[in-house]
This record gives sequence, C-alpha cells and structure tokens, in this order.
Amino acid sequence: MKSITTVALILGLALTAVSCQHSQTETPASTATSDPNNLPVYNIPYSATSTLNKADKKVLILSASPRRGGNTDLLCDEFAKGAQEAGGKVEKLFLDDYKIDFFHEEHSINPDTVMTSGDQAPLLVKKMAEADIIVLSSPVYYMNIDGQLKTLMDRCYRNNGLAGKEFYYITACADREESTAETAIFAFRGFVVCLPDPVERGSVKAIGMGRKGAINDSKYMAEAYNLGKTI
Repeated sequence: MKSITTVALILGLALTAVSCQHSQTETPASTATSDPNNLPVYNIPYSATSTLNKADKKVLILSASPRRGGNTDLLCDEFAKGAQEAGGKVEKLFLDDYKIDFFHEEHSINPDTVMTSGDQAPLLVKKMAEADIIVLSSPVYYMNIDGQLKTLMDRCYRNNGLAGKEFYYITACADREESTAETAIFAFRGFVVCLPDPVERGSVKAIGMGRKGAINDSKYMAEAYNLGKTI
C-alpha cells in the first residue's frame, strides 16, 4: 500500500510539473526522460544568435540571489558588462530590493485586484513586458530556485506582454554535480515554456561555488561575459 501511494504521488508531481496555464501548442512540454535527472524535457526553441531584428535591445536581468555580491549576482554583472559592450540597453534588478507579494486567487482574474501596501510585483512584471531579453538568475536552494524569483514568476500568471522574449539562464550552486545546477535550469524552463513564443539563448551553470565571491576566481565569469556579448 505504501509503495502504491508513493508511485501515485510521484506521478502526480510529474503531471503537475508539465502543466501550465498558457502552454504552447507548437512546442509543448514533453515528458521525455533524456535529462540526466529524469526531469521532463521542455521543448523550447533555442537559437545561438539573436532572433530579434532590432538594434538597441532592452536587456532585463533578474538577479534573485539573496546575497548582494553573491556568486549568481556577480555572474549577472559580468553578463551585463558583455551585453552592454554588444550594444544592449541593460537593467539589472536585485529582487531582494523589491517587495513582491505572494500570488493570490484574485490575481488570476485581475493582477491588480490584490494590491497590498508597497507591493512592487506589477512594476517588475511591467519591466519584463518592456524588455526584449530577460535573464533569469538564481542560486540553487533545496534543489530549486529561490523564493524571490519563484514568487515573481507566479505573479506573471496572466502573461500579458511577455510574448516573443529571448531568455538566458544563470545559476550557481555549492554542489559540484552539474545535475544539481540543472534543477534551477529546469525551474526556469518550467516558467518560460508557459509563455507565448519564447526563445532560449544560453546558460551559465556554475558548480562548486558555495563561498560568497568564489566565482571571482572561476572560469564562469568569462562564460557569463561572453554569453552577454551574444545578445
């Protein structure tokens, strides 16, 4: 009986993981298990070069590290440097500077229905809608992204203005196994696949980076900088 319950729970979680309110019909989430962690593989279009036929691209970096100057935050700075040199108009938001209220049922009807004092989620979602390129960044916390970014993702429920964006992913973790970093990438993709017509552009997965500032002496800083130049 216990084993049957466990299997049912696992299947339930798997089904939940591949569902979303606005999933794409052209590139739906797949339950294939070619991922080394046996996580669902999201078939999001990828391009090594920009798909945006415009100059002066607006780049929004969402730095969800709870540590200012933490490893993922420093990687964001390097990405920003490369993107600026490539001609992008870059804005980095350190999410811990903002008050982001949790998602409530009323938000599914109107995102402005529940507005507690100081809630800045609508401001952040507006900035996401105005950007051409969005960089999602978070360290790995308990085999997932941290709460700051996940709460903001939840507040994007209606997806207004979030169609056709290009996405980059940045994560860092103390563990030395790349599969651990992949848990954050999986969380990023679980959000992106629910948006209309997204395009993935690349990622940085820094492993073995537990101490604050350890990233400064690593190869990942150059990876982030060079990735920023590809905008």
